[in-house]
Amino acid sequence: MLWLLAFLCLGLLGVSGYYAGPVRAGFSLIGLFFGAILAGPLSPLTKRLLPMLGLQHPVWQLFIPQALGFLIVVIIFVIAGFGVHRKVAVHFKYKVDEKKLIAWERMYARTGLCLGLANGAAYFLLLLIPIYIGGYFTAEAATEGNNPPGAVLLTKMRDQMHDLNLDRFAAGYDPTPPQVYQASDIADLVLHNPLLKSRISHYPPLLTLGQRPEFQALGNDVQLLEMIDRQASINEILNYPAIHTLVTNSDVINQVYGILGNDLNDLQTYLTTGKSPKFDDERVLGVWDINPQETVAQVRKTHPEIKPRELGKLKQKLAPMIRDLSLTATTDNQMFLKKQAPGSPTATVVANGTWKKDGDDYEVTLPGSKPETTEIQIQDGDTLLLPKDGYVLVFDKEM
Repeated sequence: MLWLLAFLCLGLLGVSGYYAGPVRAGFSLIGLFFGAILAGPLSPLTKRLLPMLGLQHPVWQLFIPQALGFLIVVIIFVIAGFGVHRKVAVHFKYKVDEKKLIAWERMYARTGLCLGLANGAAYFLLLLIPIYIGGYFTAEAATEGNNPPGAVLLTKMRDQMHDLNLDRFAAGYDPTPPQVYQASDIADLVLHNPLLKSRISHYPPLLTLGQRPEFQALGNDVQLLEMIDRQASINEILNYPAIHTLVTNSDVINQVYGILGNDLNDLQTYLTTGKSPKFDDERVLGVWDINPQETVAQVRKTHPEIKPRELGKLKQKLAPMIRDLSLTATTDNQMFLKKQAPGSPTATVVANGTWKKDGDDYEVTLPGSKPETTEIQIQDGDTLLLPKDGYVLVFDKEM
């Protein structure tokens, strides 16, 4: 396919150069050269044109500004080439004798053919760059099921580029930020390993997003979870209405980008090892589930004189209060105490407060609790003790 593409570019541009002449073909070739050089520097200016074109999604800002800058430069040189060609053509048509005109036309066509072939070679090399970029994503999105014919073709062409070592050339001129490829690798890792969907939901920075209603709805979307479990194609998942609404929402994309930042190495490490070098030292971060037995045991520790009958009544009193209770601490120093009603797929926030580090322990403020501000302890990294309403609630870390 790559050689067919090369011959197609050479054939079409060669014939075009033969009839257009060396002036127009030469200006077009120079325009390609300067367009490739100036596409990057012009992108901050062309980025301002995206809202006018209706391209407001952040994804378009990765590629379209450079493409617009390239096209603008090429068009300017093509227009200039038409102007110069017209003056040259008029001169030879009306101001030289017929013998010189015939010789000039012969030379003009043959020289145009040569420059047209050079244009074809340049366009072929430029086309390798989007094939290299697009083929990377289609290869990761490919599944054993039915893949779009265009995606299959793009993947095969990129594989052929690798076999011919042409991917080395394209990689040198690839404008795609490394974070885009890394994000694609992470998405591919999660989608092809359904067990990781629980792990990624517990990544500390993403816990903040998990408090938003739209993300909570995704976590309870049975159809979407079924698609992930059966390893549906990325294209199918992206076209799912709830996902499509989110990925086309520039505010959500910018918030995700702001939370994760430019460095995705920590997230990738967390997914592959279950450890976060960046956040593991902040022990309070994460989701904690109530441990009813240990909570009752804390009552016996603080009140050793309590009688069995009184302890039994206390258990009956505490059971409905602490059943399905959980605690979530996020990276923006927020803390959410949640309770899930029987039969309900979602938990309700019963208290929303803040946390801050206090030596080896943490100080938590939960409005409505008694006391509102208290010290919590974390033992062995996976047990949290929270004094509340006269009891010491014991929580175990989920992951």
